[in-house]
Amino acid sequence: VLSYWQKNDLTLAKQKMVEEVASIKWIETDSEIEALLLEANLIKKYQPYYNVLLRDDKRFLYIKVSLDDEIPGVFAVRNLDKSGKYFGPFTSSTAVKVALKTIRKIWPYCTARHRQLQPCFYYQVGRCTGICAGKISQQEYLEKVIKPIILFLSGEKSKIIKNLEAGIWKLEKELKKMSATNSDYEAKTEELARLKFELLNMNKILATAEVVNVSEKYANDVIELAKILNLPKVPARIEGYDISNIFGHEATGSMVVFHDGEPDKNEYRKFKINNLSLRGAPSTLGATRQSTRRGDGSRVMGDTQMLQQVMTRRLSNDWPLPDLIIVDGGKAQLNAISKVLAKHKLNIQLIAISKGEGLRSGIAPDKLFFPGEAKPLELPLASPALHLIKRVRDEAHRFVITYHRNLRSKSFLR
Repeated sequence: VLSYWQKNDLTLAKQKMVEEVASIKWIETDSEIEALLLEANLIKKYQPYYNVLLRDDKRFLYIKVSLDDEIPGVFAVRNLDKSGKYFGPFTSSTAVKVALKTIRKIWPYCTARHRQLQPCFYYQVGRCTGICAGKISQQEYLEKVIKPIILFLSGEKSKIIKNLEAGIWKLEKELKKMSATNSDYEAKTEELARLKFELLNMNKILATAEVVNVSEKYANDVIELAKILNLPKVPARIEGYDISNIFGHEATGSMVVFHDGEPDKNEYRKFKINNLSLRGAPSTLGATRQSTRRGDGSRVMGDTQMLQQVMTRRLSNDWPLPDLIIVDGGKAQLNAISKVLAKHKLNIQLIAISKGEGLRSGIAPDKLFFPGEAKPLELPLASPALHLIKRVRDEAHRFVITYHRNLRSKSFLR
């Protein structure tokens, strides 16, 4: 770092960067691999202006865990596709290679994507478990190699240590009761030594829990969201909206707020829908005429008109404006919000997220609707951007359902 102030041959960009430095913060790590992961994480979170390496997606690396291959492996890649899990980005290809070598010493993963008659070369040098030639089962390989690697790269060091300590305790207990002449004694002794080796390296070589914690992951998801959706800037404040009612009774709306990818519950707001009859609908906004018929034959506002009322009331307050709005619903809900924003002359990014027809399971495809786009976008289930959008949608749904049930309970007691 000191060299930036000692060299006279800095580029104009680096000269400008040095002039703008206000302070320097040191973050100590226990190893190069920890520093590597931390660097990648901080770059994704803060998007430093002068870090030109990350402004060209073809010039930096990710670590990919290829879950869709016949033999799941771990690879350094530059392009992201719809399958597998990705970690990064990393600015140094050399550092990534060193990191993968370190990881492979602890968890000997295989890079042969398909099974073969003979074990690969790395099996012969102790860097592969032999999954490629059926030396261990697929399930054992996933449990002992792939899952721990994913946990480590996700920053879940505590879970790995807990699992290792539990395995060590179990084996030590079994060995105490077992005779040295038992046919399984040697195998269990070797397994115990392996677990202790992994635990030793986790504590001395690999990352601490600070490398990729949950809040950092959420911040990374916001960056991915901005990139994939081509947003003009990374959304610092995201608001999510949902409506809940039963045939117009105890109709409620919710607004949840996320800052840097994390929920900010102090900013949450709930709305009790007023003037439910159609005559109370905000017709000046061009609301749709969708409505709900009650048991007594009267008609009340539909969800889109309720949503318009919520948004209109929200904008009547002096709360900070969001960079992105996410609404639970499809094209109708998107259009309803768009009309309110247009009336207030606000240019705020807007997304509606909807499940496919009749699909409510966790693997059902989510459709993303955008203003001016005829067809919805479907992101892969592994997409960090989709994870964030769904978190906002689900939190808005949870919040509005809780409020709706509370109102129903109070109504029932009256």
